[in-house]
Amino acid sequence: MAAESLARALDIHTYFNERKKKLVLYFPQNQVVVTANNAFVIIDNDVYQMPAKTLWLKNKIYVPVKYFASLLERHTSLDVTYDEYKRKLCINPSGVNIAQVSITAKKNGTVIRIRTLKEFKDGEVTADIRYGWLHVDFYGGKIDTEKIKNTTPAGLVRQIKTFQFSELASLAFQLRKEPVSREIIRKPESKEILVILRTSEEILEEDLAELPDEESTHPNKDLKRQLEEERRKWLIDVVVIDPGHGGKDPGTIGVDGTYEKDIVLSIALKLGEIIKKEMPDVKVVFTRKSDQFVPLKRRTEIANENKGKVFISIHANASRKKSVSGFETYFLGPEKGELAREVVLKENSVIKFENSSSRRKYQGINQILANLAQNAFMRQSEYLAFLVQKYLDKQLRSLRIPNRGVKQGPFWVMVGATMPNILVETGYLSNPYDLKILKTASYQYKIARGIFEGFKQYKRDYENAI
Repeated sequence: MAAESLARALDIHTYFNERKKKLVLYFPQNQVVVTANNAFVIIDNDVYQMPAKTLWLKNKIYVPVKYFASLLERHTSLDVTYDEYKRKLCINPSGVNIAQVSITAKKNGTVIRIRTLKEFKDGEVTADIRYGWLHVDFYGGKIDTEKIKNTTPAGLVRQIKTFQFSELASLAFQLRKEPVSREIIRKPESKEILVILRTSEEILEEDLAELPDEESTHPNKDLKRQLEEERRKWLIDVVVIDPGHGGKDPGTIGVDGTYEKDIVLSIALKLGEIIKKEMPDVKVVFTRKSDQFVPLKRRTEIANENKGKVFISIHANASRKKSVSGFETYFLGPEKGELAREVVLKENSVIKFENSSSRRKYQGINQILANLAQNAFMRQSEYLAFLVQKYLDKQLRSLRIPNRGVKQGPFWVMVGATMPNILVETGYLSNPYDLKILKTASYQYKIARGIFEGFKQYKRDYENAI
């Protein structure tokens, strides 16, 4: 089964890391990561191994349903069953949280293993023997009666009954004889409750160790450490912020003489401050922090030299029509539509401030763009642009600033960046209303905040997939 098909059937959000071929599935209470051609599955930061690998076919990850369903059943809040004969996967969304019981007879007693779909705390699970029955009560429990009634009795247990009340669930085990002692062991890591019924004073530790536990196994410590070291290499730990224009290049000039270069520098510095405060582990690199001219090609060189993981270029817009207003976010690609072409021509016109030798470096851009279809960063850039535009809209909605959407265009400032990269047009200096609010510190902060929230969501989604 394709993991994406499962996500669509459940109507859950996913994120795909194309470069590493990893898919994150965001279940209601759990995050599950699967990787192409890999037997390891990450569930809430714990690593499990399936007996068979996933497959990579037609740009999709296919999971071995039998083993994948078993992992979901054991380690997520979902109640999942897979009928191997009918080849049918069933998911029970009914709120059941006591899902399965297994009973094992040992030479020194009997072990009852109760698998739950939530972590029951101390005091929420009690055990008591009355009239030859062991009652295990769960406060706030809800029983999967159909599954539990098929449990095979063993050892001291003769039969099983279930009782469901409004605030309490009870599992009743009829005993062949009363045990010498009993003990409840909570296992939060696997969401299980063990009930130990001893027929002699001791039940050997090795007996407990022999109990069947997981169909999956954790990797050894060395492998887990290697996986973590490899993961750290891919963390988004450097963001490059590029305030457009600067120095002898003023950018767009507003109707009152305001320079684009000054507006976007102020927004960029605010964005950097937010990231430094709220993400202290992320290094912030600026292509400029003052009113200086930086050639277009040098901007992406700075990003690459500093091993940037994301490149964000900030600009302000202009139009021949003063009524045009709003914000938009671009990612690199061929422009689509006349309005996008106007923005591209305006931003690329900065090369007139560069010398003739520098201008020759931009020849052949069409060939570069033709190769973008193979660029692993294009989809990631598009996703980053979508998130930034989404959170900008949330920040600016109350000000009635038009959301002009996500677009693409061949911006030379982004060509050559070996990382996901976007260009944000924060407003129109040719529009009197946009110009007025773009000059205010509060509006600049809202823009910076919107870009940050989009970046933060992208970082979270991306890192969940590595």
